[in-house]
Amino acid sequence: MTFDHVSGTLSDLDRLVIHHVPPGGNWKHLPVDFPSARVRQIRASATRGEGSRSTYYGRLSWEKAAYTISTYITRPGNGCFIHPEADRLITVREAARLQSFPDHVRFHGTTRQRAMQIGNAVPPLLAYHLGTAIAPGTAVDLFAGAGGLGLGLELAGHQVLLSVDNDARALETLRSHAATHHRAEQFDLSDPIEFRNMLDAARMALGGRELGLLAGGPPCQGFSTAGPCRVDDPRNRLVLSFLKAVEELGPENVLFENVPALRWRGKQFLDELVERLAGLGYTSEIRIIHAEAYGVPQLRRRLIVMASKSGSPRWPEPTHQLIRPYFEADQPGPLVESDVRVTVRDAIGDLPLFARDDPDQSVPLASAASDYARWLRGELSIDQLLRSTDLVAHGGQ
Repeated sequence: MTFDHVSGTLSDLDRLVIHHVPPGGNWKHLPVDFPSARVRQIRASATRGEGSRSTYYGRLSWEKAAYTISTYITRPGNGCFIHPEADRLITVREAARLQSFPDHVRFHGTTRQRAMQIGNAVPPLLAYHLGTAIAPGTAVDLFAGAGGLGLGLELAGHQVLLSVDNDARALETLRSHAATHHRAEQFDLSDPIEFRNMLDAARMALGGRELGLLAGGPPCQGFSTAGPCRVDDPRNRLVLSFLKAVEELGPENVLFENVPALRWRGKQFLDELVERLAGLGYTSEIRIIHAEAYGVPQLRRRLIVMASKSGSPRWPEPTHQLIRPYFEADQPGPLVESDVRVTVRDAIGDLPLFARDDPDQSVPLASAASDYARWLRGELSIDQLLRSTDLVAHGGQ
């Protein structure tokens, strides 16, 4: 059984949208005279060539990967979040599975707060693969949210000693699944006093040991294509707070995560990050990583900066099919030749079609539809999951 099987509340207009949109469809399947000013605006902007908004009012397809799971899963108009079969939005648990959060992770807060924790997270399975490219050791995770990045790093053998965020409910979620040695503390890293307090907490957690890895994904709202792109958004400067933490803590390795749009919408911050890392003796590389190429059932692209004091950073090779047209030239490793991929059905096919009203109400599970689901349920280890993937990819028995 699992929990958090609750979805966003639908208006009458939302229900009318869901009635018209088929699996794999979107706003283009709505009648031309559909009674919505927002839909008329989307249609007009697409006609002017200003973008297709192809995920808006989208319904998932069982046999494909999901589009990006964002913080807007509680409403249908800002992404592809309609369940592939049931006439509802995907639930918190379904979104968590599409982000590769195991079922033992319980979320806290309102439905909206839980949705934000999931949408803002680094998929743990992606974080695991990134973590395997870095020698395991001590780690500190900044802007940790619900702990997706830290969870993946721990699966890869890193000892995450401290996670930091300024969202109390996200930290409540993180604390509920963190290892016993893993502290989670609330600090506002834009505040100089709280920043110093964070450094003290990190040094105390390290207890005189060297820091192997400083990881983190500062807030991306000022850079994301899903947002208004405000160059004066005060959260943008948290990129520099992350850099200051590197300067103060001197880790052997650095892992920085953000949205691909940081390359153009936040270029000044990215350039400063890389230049100052070089001045501190780090060799850095920037890549756009595709989550589906690492077994996450979601077309999610993330900008990753890897930096090391001991030479050029290593990158994990993809394990699954990289789905076009989401190809980027700097995806590390060769394109995977097989058609191994994880679908929406693989991720959520064993969950009930009917959502619950209470996130704390347990729901029964059908037979697992895939090894991916068995891993999420705790029935397979990460090593067993990867071995089964390798067998499929190479036609083994």
